[in-house]
Amino acid sequence: MIYFFLVSVFLLIAALAGNLVIRQAPKIRAVLTAGSSVLAVVSFAGLIFERLAAGKAEFIHPWAFCLLVIPFAVFLAQTVFRSVFSRRIGYSMTHLMVEQSSLRVLFTRWLPSILYTLSLILMVTALARPVHIDRKVLPPTEGIDIILLMDVSASMQKQDFYPNRFIAAQQTASRFISKRFNDRIGLVAFAKEAMLQAPLTLDHEALQEYLSTLYLGVVDPNYTAIGDALGVAANHLKDSKAKSKIIILLTDGDSNAGTITPQMAAKAAAAYGIRIYTIGTASAPGESLYSSAEDEINEGLMLEIADTTGGKFYRAKNEAELLKIYDTINELEKTEFAPSSIVDRTDYYQPFLLLALGCMLLAFILEKLFLIKVP
Repeated sequence: MIYFFLVSVFLLIAALAGNLVIRQAPKIRAVLTAGSSVLAVVSFAGLIFERLAAGKAEFIHPWAFCLLVIPFAVFLAQTVFRSVFSRRIGYSMTHLMVEQSSLRVLFTRWLPSILYTLSLILMVTALARPVHIDRKVLPPTEGIDIILLMDVSASMQKQDFYPNRFIAAQQTASRFISKRFNDRIGLVAFAKEAMLQAPLTLDHEALQEYLSTLYLGVVDPNYTAIGDALGVAANHLKDSKAKSKIIILLTDGDSNAGTITPQMAAKAAAAYGIRIYTIGTASAPGESLYSSAEDEINEGLMLEIADTTGGKFYRAKNEAELLKIYDTINELEKTEFAPSSIVDRTDYYQPFLLLALGCMLLAFILEKLFLIKVP
């Protein structure tokens, strides 16, 4: 529409320049000036409509508005440029005549023409077919199903991460979720036991709510059952039809509880085509005031779980490294998804058509019964 407006402004400027230079063919000059003026007005109105509609409305046949050029040009030529098209006969002593002007005279001269023109505008608007648009984004038919395993054992309250390991893990997991628009994500909390906090869902607002309300001690915090946590997640993912299924295990310790060993759970996950990324969140011994005297992470176990399923093991020694690890996993597990949507269009041409017929009927009645012109 912006290009159409620029072209119409150029034509209007050219027509006005032609009127200044060319003195012949006054009728043609008047029609061209009127036509280019109409084009500029119509295209400017289209620009305003696009800005105000903001994608909620549109015209199916916008080029129908080009039909306004001819009748508008004729209307302007017979009103604004009327003297060009009228034949004048000179009479003596015409300066003594007093031109009468009243409200009735103005109505008789202008009102029918205005109503006919307005009727035509409304008819062309109806022909352009205005519609209201309602777009609904469809959820992905194929994506990645992800289960986040969050360690809620007592050791997660240590402050070698800022403000502590658990809060840092919550914040980075929340940031990761906010970047996975088209994937189903679930949440499992574990310590001595493993609990499914949120099933796989595309409702990420609800998932963020579950994550934010998670706290240390939601289950017995004195032990860490990594195998049971993997088992709960794998059981929830095994029947998924997603093209890719992954588990992100975050812990700061070693497995020391549960009925399933981490190795057995990893093999079961691999059998179902589930890939496991393991993240160890604890600083190195003696690295800071809050670091443990001995390494809390069983890196060999974490690496074995990841290798068994085709995943990777990462070690985060502070919150910045943890943030970078989640970004890395986000890049590795990209979802190729072309967003689709359903567009509902509701026609609104009927009111314009009825108004056009009403204006035409009113102009005809006024012209033939009330505002009669005598030659």
